[in-house]
Amino acid sequence: MPKHPVSTFLGLVGILAIPVMVPTTSAFAAKALTTADTDKDGTLEKAEVDAAAGDLFDKLDKEKDGKLSKAEVGTRLSKADFAAADADHDGTLTKDEYIAAVDSAFKAADADGDGKVEAKELKSKAGRSLTRLISF
Repeated sequence: MPKHPVSTFLGLVGILAIPVMVPTTSAFAAKALTTADTDKDGTLEKAEVDAAAGDLFDKLDKEKDGKLSKAEVGTRLSKADFAAADADHDGTLTKDEYIAAVDSAFKAADADGDGKVEAKELKSKAGRSLTRLISF
């Protein structure tokens, strides 16, 4: 026997009301640590961050021309940060320019200045900025 249209509608409403899991700041920090922390010591050192940034650069470089356009970078950098990172002012970022921006973000995220970024530092505003630049 076919379902009544109202009961079908209410069933769909019930399905749509299921909560959606959205990654939290902690989840993004954990992902960055999991993927970039190659020595598995629970911190990110500059070399690990630079390696992760280089890998991400290669993934983002859809045209494989060695440069990232503003569209390829997306929201990982603000317009002002993109412009600041674009040292030669050609409207694109080379891998060196991108990694320089990542290094700046690393320094900002390393609140205690110990040369390492811990999970708690990744949860800060500066840490979230760093995470966007190294995580796909």
